[in-house]
Amino acid sequence: MKYLIIIIGLLSVGNSIADTETDTVTEDEKRYLIKIVQDLKHVDEMAAKASIKADPDARVTLDYVALRHDLQELQRALEAHINNPSRSPRKLEGLTLAGNN
Repeated sequence: MKYLIIIIGLLSVGNSIADTETDTVTEDEKRYLIKIVQDLKHVDEMAAKASIKADPDARVTLDYVALRHDLQELQRALEAHINNPSRSPRKLEGLTLAGNN
């Protein structure tokens, strides 16, 4: 699974909402970004539950640890942008494409 595609899609939503003329987060943008963070937390909880139900002997398994790490890293990056917007790009640690581990 390519988590990076999901990440790029979510971040592009935030970028399309942003006002490019200022270094602040508009109230509307902030509301959307907060909702995305809440949704990511919910997805993380579902991933935790799914990992418990996964068959450990299955031939093909999902790397739930990596998935949850990526979701949490996205949450932190969005929260940082909400609290301290910056035009400087942020580096998200630990994000990899499947098969590049």
